[in-house]
Amino acid sequence: MVVWGGDNVEVNRCVERFVARNVPGCERGFGRCVAMGVVRDDELVAGVVYHNWSPETQAIEISAAATDPKWLNKSILKQIFAYPFDQIGCQIVVARIAESNTRTRRIWKAIGSQEHVIPRLRGRNEAECIMVLTDDAWRDSGFCGENVQ
Repeated sequence: MVVWGGDNVEVNRCVERFVARNVPGCERGFGRCVAMGVVRDDELVAGVVYHNWSPETQAIEISAAATDPKWLNKSILKQIFAYPFDQIGCQIVVARIAESNTRTRRIWKAIGSQEHVIPRLRGRNEAECIMVLTDDAWRDSGFCGENVQ
């Protein structure tokens, strides 16, 4: 089941803390944000935080974490990107992912994002991959269509 924070401050904070706890380097939190959580058997198993929204440039950053690798399916993926692209009118979504996180990078590439590897952005010994997904690439990916289950 998907739960949205939106104006519900408690849900936003709960999901934000979950993501911050599970993503190295995000311990300080995300500031003003909107969050979406995936709940299974009354337990939060995944969270997505939308932050650093720039209405002027129609850009937003997304951070996510999960304790269950089976949390993500096509239906949830569609909901994740419906918020920035359909609800608030973003033209681009950006994610910062550790170079060592090959599974997440593979997912982002599969949905049409471009990857930019920045050496040492996660510290002296690790690069960070900036994943950039435009609204056009998302709509062309086949994951956002009506028939996605």
